[in-house]
Amino acid sequence: MKFMSILALVPLSAEAFSAGSLSMPTPRSSMVPRGDSPSTDSQADAITANPWRLTLDIGREPLANMPFDWARSGCRMPLVIPCDFQSDNKLIPRAETVSFTGPNGAVVSPVRGGEWEVSNNDKEIKCELTFPKKMERRDVWIDAGTTLTLFGTVYTAEELERLNQEFYAAREEAWELGGELNEIADQIEGPKKWNEEKQVWENRMDGVPSIFSQMQKRVQHMAAQAKQKQKADQRPSLKDLSDGGTLPGFSERGFFIQKQGLVKIGNVVAGRWYAEPITNL
Repeated sequence: MKFMSILALVPLSAEAFSAGSLSMPTPRSSMVPRGDSPSTDSQADAITANPWRLTLDIGREPLANMPFDWARSGCRMPLVIPCDFQSDNKLIPRAETVSFTGPNGAVVSPVRGGEWEVSNNDKEIKCELTFPKKMERRDVWIDAGTTLTLFGTVYTAEELERLNQEFYAAREEAWELGGELNEIADQIEGPKKWNEEKQVWENRMDGVPSIFSQMQKRVQHMAAQAKQKQKADQRPSLKDLSDGGTLPGFSERGFFIQKQGLVKIGNVVAGRWYAEPITNL
């Protein structure tokens, strides 16, 4: 009986070491449900901005088809409007108002931004500013709700470098041809040599090109000088450009806006403008 009772206990011991008892427990991390990862499509692209100070000089321009009494006295309305050029092509004034000094003191008026764009192979800029209330300085006025459109010529640093290289190449060509002509003139007009056979002093003509060759070289020199002037006219003077700044979507090497841009009301010129990058924020 004692032996049988021992055998009866054996299956219990075997069951205690069965394969089921050796299975590893499920890791705790696998039991924690994963949250949905945030969708990148739902995240809006970040809007960047570059600050510039726009200076407007509103007044009558030559041959502008403005009303007869508008700015007839020659009075001007100066406006300085710091703005952000945003990457979504919005032009946002950095303040809600603009001010200027009139005959009776300071005048403060609201200003609203608009769109901006660079077009024509990155050579022209256009931007808009709207004035909800009428502004007036003597006989210069801007009616309520008027949108001023600013047009200007722009240059990237790469474009300025290209124009400079073309000018230097044209100048070098003109200098070389001019030097060759000077050498020919020195040969012809230099010290004379004695001709024993003829018993006379003669110009040294050894190595001097023919008259036809000289005429050809003079024509080439004139063409090179004309090309040099053309390239010089295409290259803006640094004093006529803003300091180098940046605009969204353009090289950080520099973006330059030419001064004396046009301010228009509709299709009529109503002043001039220029811009400078704001760097002292």
